[in-house]
Amino acid sequence: MERRLAAIMFVDVVQSSRLMTEHEAAAIETIRQVRSETVEPEIAAHSGEILKRMGDGWIAAFASAQASTECAFALQTAMFERAPVKLRIGLHLGEIVFEEGDFHGAAVNLAQRLETEAPPGGVLASEDLHRQLPPDLANVFADAGEFRLRNIDKPVQAYQWRPTQGGDIGIGQTPAIVVETFAAAPADSATTAIAGDLRQQIMERLSRRIGVRILDGDAPEPGQSEYLLRGRLRAAGERARLHLALMLPAEARAVWSNTYEGDIADVFSFTDSVVDRADAHLRLQINAFDGDRTAGLADDELSVSELRSRAASGFYAPTFESWSHSLELIERALRLSPDDPMALAMRVEAETTLAAAQHQPLSPEALAALGQAADRAIEQAPHTDYMFWARALLNIYGVSNPAVAAKDVERTIALSPAYAPAYELLGALCMSLGQYRQAAQAAAKAVELSEGDPLQSYRCFLQATAYLLADAPEQALAAIAPAVQLRPRERNFHLAKAMALKALDRDAEAELAEADASRLAGGPSVLSPRPPAPADRADFANAFAPIS
Repeated sequence: MERRLAAIMFVDVVQSSRLMTEHEAAAIETIRQVRSETVEPEIAAHSGEILKRMGDGWIAAFASAQASTECAFALQTAMFERAPVKLRIGLHLGEIVFEEGDFHGAAVNLAQRLETEAPPGGVLASEDLHRQLPPDLANVFADAGEFRLRNIDKPVQAYQWRPTQGGDIGIGQTPAIVVETFAAAPADSATTAIAGDLRQQIMERLSRRIGVRILDGDAPEPGQSEYLLRGRLRAAGERARLHLALMLPAEARAVWSNTYEGDIADVFSFTDSVVDRADAHLRLQINAFDGDRTAGLADDELSVSELRSRAASGFYAPTFESWSHSLELIERALRLSPDDPMALAMRVEAETTLAAAQHQPLSPEALAALGQAADRAIEQAPHTDYMFWARALLNIYGVSNPAVAAKDVERTIALSPAYAPAYELLGALCMSLGQYRQAAQAAAKAVELSEGDPLQSYRCFLQATAYLLADAPEQALAAIAPAVQLRPRERNFHLAKAMALKALDRDAEAELAEADASRLAGGPSVLSPRPPAPADRADFANAFAPIS
């Protein structure tokens, strides 16, 4: 047995199986040319050793991180104009174990996982390799953030490069938030300690999120691209107020701010409540940052993580068309990495939601495929709230399995007590069981937690329909009012308003609401999908069906 420290390169032809399906003979010839004219000559030119050929992929070893990186850059630059064929390259520095004519090792596995996350036409390098590069090479990489790779225990910090960047390392760069020490007033030991505890807990929550780097420190110098989270805690008697502001130092302006107030007689309850709410609000901002970083790239240039980010931005649009495009992006991500857990869960959400928006049941084949996708996502990421949430969504709107849905909703809330979508699903679950008052209460909690969320109006609609089913029109009218205000062009919001007004015998106002609805487009809507009412209330759910 021999052990060798090496820079390991995984190279793969993107979507080669699809190329084979479309035109097998041409694909085989193209891959042969790529191998003989580009890949293997470049590896040899940089003194690399090909350890394995895999038809449409290669594993190579180099004596140095610099040699492997220069080879990767040369390969992708040479392939840049060779549409539609693209390569993905993963680089890692680690130990290879040679034994009985074969090789293996954790470093080889990690390099392979990085390759699956690399952008088409680009390079993804581990921090271990990146750290060994000279500045002129290291500085052309963009910080891609942390990756949770399949069968790799710990998150891996990685850096990416693509020739389309043209030297601008901001494209694809993961945004960073520098968390400043929170100010305290009065600056006594008790208030300062509470401020410090709030800051620490918020940092820990944010650090769990993919798509952003959280840095511990003071404000960066003006002109840097990082965001700054600034906090100030003020206390008076038994009341305290935390003001948070997300700053863009380069422009000397705030991009988001909010204030959280409560009773500090029970300091632990106060901090838990503030951290839960702040985490929920900042989660929305992080999702926005994650989508913005790839705005200048075409869909076919994006890596798996970047495709997920763009799809998530589409979810927040939110229109039927944007969700349909998001589903296309997710399907592209799954073609690149079929077992990616986040993409699997997002596929479940997108297909289930689009079907509910159209008031169409999912086919048995689709339900089976989505059920398998949800299970695989949870198996790979059992500590992520969203995975359980997606399976619960499917079991409420698709499969109608309330027992499984209830356990998954409970698990989601246990993982993230301030996750607004979890209470949204709790409301939908209660509605499907005919527990309309409980449904309205859960939806109200979701509305409370979703301030600033583009999907807040949907949660108002859910709450209003639950109240209508509970024969509580006054509460239904109050619940639908903010939805109508936020989204005045949503036909079903006006219909729900008209139903509540009719039940209150306010016929003239109901006629006006119905007239408003009749003037609006009646296509499928992700903001007012089919209410998950029991079968004996199908007439009520059908009232919100799309019209041609």
